[in-house]
Amino acid sequence: MHLKKHVLAALLVVASYSHGSPVGAASFDCTKTDLKADEKTVCENRALNDQDVRMATTFDILTQLMAMGARDTLRTEQSEWLKTREACAADTECLTKSYDERMKKLGEAFQNINRPL
Repeated sequence: MHLKKHVLAALLVVASYSHGSPVGAASFDCTKTDLKADEKTVCENRALNDQDVRMATTFDILTQLMAMGARDTLRTEQSEWLKTREACAADTECLTKSYDERMKKLGEAFQNINRPL
């Protein structure tokens, strides 16, 4: 349980720093010329950019904490989620909802880390 508290504290610290980050600090390169509509919208929208940073950081931390099988499942789910995000194109409401839903799923995955099989 202590590990969860430390990881949660780390996530909160990272999330608080993301508010001070410049637009363009998304989890992907915002300077690329061939950005998809969803990526371009995330890069141009501060709130979406911050959500992307929080989501990517949470995902990265979770992949380090999970067992190999669960990690593979998480990565597969992330790939599927990226397709869902891409389908939102430039719709900020859709993108916001997509990030909110993904963070909920990642939070659930975090809660299940130490549960027995």
